[in-house]
Amino acid sequence: MRKSNVALAVISVVTLAALALDRQVTIISHVQAEDLTAADSEAPCPRGDATLRGAYMSMGGGSVVGVGPVAFIGTVYFDGKGGITNPYTVSFAGAISRVVGKATYSVKSDCTATFTTVDGTQHFDMRVSPDGSKVQYIETDAGTVISGSASRVKD
Repeated sequence: MRKSNVALAVISVVTLAALALDRQVTIISHVQAEDLTAADSEAPCPRGDATLRGAYMSMGGGSVVGVGPVAFIGTVYFDGKGGITNPYTVSFAGAISRVVGKATYSVKSDCTATFTTVDGTQHFDMRVSPDGSKVQYIETDAGTVISGSASRVKD
């Protein structure tokens, strides 16, 4: 059994035991990814930033402290080299805005990734499918509960 499968089995057993004992468990997602390196031929995203390229339809939402509910849709263009252009429509507590955002991104060989707006005001963690066709993201800035997903529609 590969090390990552052993780690997954251990996590599963610990989680089931905690549930049976009515205990709270915190699992850190990087446990499975620790064994993967850029040189690992079995890494799920060995192409790094090139994993994401093309046009993606995106949607998400959540809330921002002091603002209220937020919802958005848009098209995200990943250039395959760490650059993002993102024209989108957003509703901040019912006030509609149309924006073109710019950001940079970085994809690791374990398919975890980050992106940051070019003005440095928003930061996100992402999970990328190994073929780069799907992305899930969550904002990591204090006072926000924003998440969403995107699916590739054109290379």
